[in-house]
Amino acid sequence: MKREFNKYLKTLSQKELIKELQTLYSKFESVKKYYQLELSGDSTVVVKEYKERIRKEYFPNRGYGAARSSVSRKVISDFKKISVHSKDVVELLLYRTEMMLEYTIAYGDIDEAFYNSLETSYEQACKLIQSEKLQMEYKAYCQELVGKANNFGWGVYDGLEYSFEKCFEELP
Repeated sequence: MKREFNKYLKTLSQKELIKELQTLYSKFESVKKYYQLELSGDSTVVVKEYKERIRKEYFPNRGYGAARSSVSRKVISDFKKISVHSKDVVELLLYRTEMMLEYTIAYGDIDEAFYNSLETSYEQACKLIQSEKLQMEYKAYCQELVGKANNFGWGVYDGLEYSFEKCFEELP
């Protein structure tokens, strides 16, 4: 499919390419968001919007949160499709971890699948932090998240602490 797409693009003139991009921009919200991130240089508005979507899953304006890990995972997955900077993905992964920790603190013990998802999110953030060399920027926030899990069961604290130590072992 990609080959056919590339062939198709080569047949278009510059005007036709511009029209094609304008059509995609007006038709698909994800294309708008991608260009908003790409062209603005400031991703805070879009990241804030995605953080709000995560927050609403755990702490909606009314009632109790559904706390479905699949929903908050999908928010991050959708963001990754439009993301320009890895740092923004780290922000969302850590924010998701924070919301899951706060949900547990507010409503009590959940289940193993919930905590596995929480640990996976944190571990993915740590791996990305390490690969992008963002340790100095995120050390305090990551350490704070580990501290919040101090009294959790299901080995959550141990899992977060292990990911933290692997990510930040080389730092003072």
